[in-house]
Amino acid sequence: FELFVRCIDANGNGDPTNRLGSGEGVENTASFVFQFCVDPGPDTTPPIIIDTDIRSGMPIAYETTSTDIKLYTNEPSSCRWSRRDQDYGKMEQDMECKTGILEMNARMVYECETTLTGMKDRQENQFYFRCEDQPNMPENDRYQNQQSYPFSLIGTQPLVLSEVGPSGLMVDSTDVIQVILTATTTAGYEEGKSTCEYYTELDEAEGREHTGFDVTYTADGAHSQELFLPEGDYSYFIRCVDLGGNSDMDTIEFSVKSDRDAPMITRAYHEEDYLKL
Repeated sequence: FELFVRCIDANGNGDPTNRLGSGEGVENTASFVFQFCVDPGPDTTPPIIIDTDIRSGMPIAYETTSTDIKLYTNEPSSCRWSRRDQDYGKMEQDMECKTGILEMNARMVYECETTLTGMKDRQENQFYFRCEDQPNMPENDRYQNQQSYPFSLIGTQPLVLSEVGPSGLMVDSTDVIQVILTATTTAGYEEGKSTCEYYTELDEAEGREHTGFDVTYTADGAHSQELFLPEGDYSYFIRCVDLGGNSDMDTIEFSVKSDRDAPMITRAYHEEDYLKL
């Protein structure tokens, strides 16, 4: 095989058609040539499953019963999956695979796509993949995986935003007052381990970027965020999401008051042995 390569730089050098619009194109007459040979075979090794686009052992959102997944192999293959670890010929579900020799992706691997179904909440969902190489060759010349590629997804439960704060009136003697937003999450994936963010109704309406809590993925599900606010009434939306995609939202409302006035003595009197103010 011979592959000829020519390149174009950012200024259009090497662009004979001037596609980049940077002046007259410069013909790149020199090519870099890749020359290589392919062993005529026979190919006696089964395909290798390199990776998946979803990591095995990852959580999935509550009530998710199916999900799309991609499988990557080192050569064009036909692939199947099953809920049981069994021979390729006995696996029930076929995958849609790239079978052309030049249909590899940027990672130089071949993609197979499918939709995994039948997943359940609150348990590990186990799947098995196997592939057979040379899909365009006679069946006698093809080799199958003798061992399955195991894959699992963890079904979860709903995430619960159990406590949020503060509420009521926050009073201090400064122009801006320290306020601590708090959120506590339970259940979900890994018992409330999640990332939380807060935003105002205006931010949500205008599509502004949400602001995350300083402390995320805490082991005990407790989150806090320090704010310094001027006097006024405030309303915040708090939303937390776990690694499986489960989320919960709540709203907090509170007021901030800056008290800069000195106290006034309204009464003074004597009672028993004491002077009371």
